[in-house]
Amino acid sequence: MSVSGYFSVGFYLLLVSLFIPSGVAATSIVADTQNNWLASVHAAWAEQDKEFKTSSTSPLAGVSRFEITATGTVYFVEQDDALGWSLDAGENQKFSLFLVEGNWKWMALDAGVTVVRVDEVLKSGSLLQAGDELSVGRFTLAVYPSYDRITVLVFDADSQKMKNFETLERFEPNKKFAVTAKIVPFQSPDKIELITGRQQIKQRFKYALLKFEIDGEKLQLTAYKNTLEGEHSEVLFVPFTDKTTGKYSYGGGRYLIVDEPSAGNKVEIDFNMVTNPLCNYADIYNCIVPSRENKLPIEVLAGEKKYH
Repeated sequence: MSVSGYFSVGFYLLLVSLFIPSGVAATSIVADTQNNWLASVHAAWAEQDKEFKTSSTSPLAGVSRFEITATGTVYFVEQDDALGWSLDAGENQKFSLFLVEGNWKWMALDAGVTVVRVDEVLKSGSLLQAGDELSVGRFTLAVYPSYDRITVLVFDADSQKMKNFETLERFEPNKKFAVTAKIVPFQSPDKIELITGRQQIKQRFKYALLKFEIDGEKLQLTAYKNTLEGEHSEVLFVPFTDKTTGKYSYGGGRYLIVDEPSAGNKVEIDFNMVTNPLCNYADIYNCIVPSRENKLPIEVLAGEKKYH
């Protein structure tokens, strides 16, 4: 962000007139702004690396994905140092899942199994919601129920990938890729279908165009929303590709997440915060593939590189 991004033009000119006695001091303010920006970038990267290294649901810990459409009870068992499920009750049962009138519930079959929703521990027999996490020994399972199926992602805290992890690979921070974009909302945001790497469909609202410039070139990207009202309705999801895709960055595209401001039609977007789809780290995920309209004709040498 430029200095004028932190101050109104009038206030900044007043600051220059009253408090800056020389060009050296003006340069110092610009340098401080640059240093503050750089520090914030490195802090965000460090937090992300910490999540990858320590979180029980780190993408590097992902080992299995189950999409269960059975209408009866399914039993999760631990066998051969792994978790799996079966329609038949057997030995080493840990918990069961069952569908009741379009809702999925869980039942503990082992005293060591717990289910957590944010900070709340759920009782055995409770209804499950998207993102609830079951702890089974060293395994953590994230569940995503729908009316006709439940998707279960299994994470293993003993993953060798996590043990070997040090840091994500990224381009060097470059402030030219931190820009101000104009938000141009579509008159009537339509819910559209976006294809995923598993050739499935995810629905998102096609919300707005983000218009910006890099090195004098006018560019734009389409931003999507998962919801238009309530919690997380301010989040803009921007999947895109550029001329680094498949070369320096992940071949399945790149993701930019931006919070829409509560007022005004301008938003700061920083491509140094670009992430890879989680599919780059484990094949348990189901990632949206960027559409052709979100193909930038430049190299965005910022943010995450593809993970080896």
